[in-house]
Amino acid sequence: MPANPRDGKGPGAGDLAGVGLGFAASVALFLFLGMWADRRLDTSPWLLILGAFIGGTAGFWSMYRRLVVAPKQNDRETMDRK
Repeated sequence: MPANPRDGKGPGAGDLAGVGLGFAASVALFLFLGMWADRRLDTSPWLLILGAFIGGTAGFWSMYRRLVVAPKQNDRETMDRK
């Protein structure tokens, strides 16, 4: 991320808020899926814990791709055009 996020090269506040909300939504979705599966299969709390880890991992991977990988690819594409 550049020193000045307003120079058009880095993510803005809206982008960062979207990434954070996406992370929270991923964790919440997998937590609820784990709770639902625990109730259906009577395995409490193991699937809830597994859901939390899967949601956290998926959310972190999504954040990493949007904040680290995508800007590097955009920079490479910009350099290739020049």
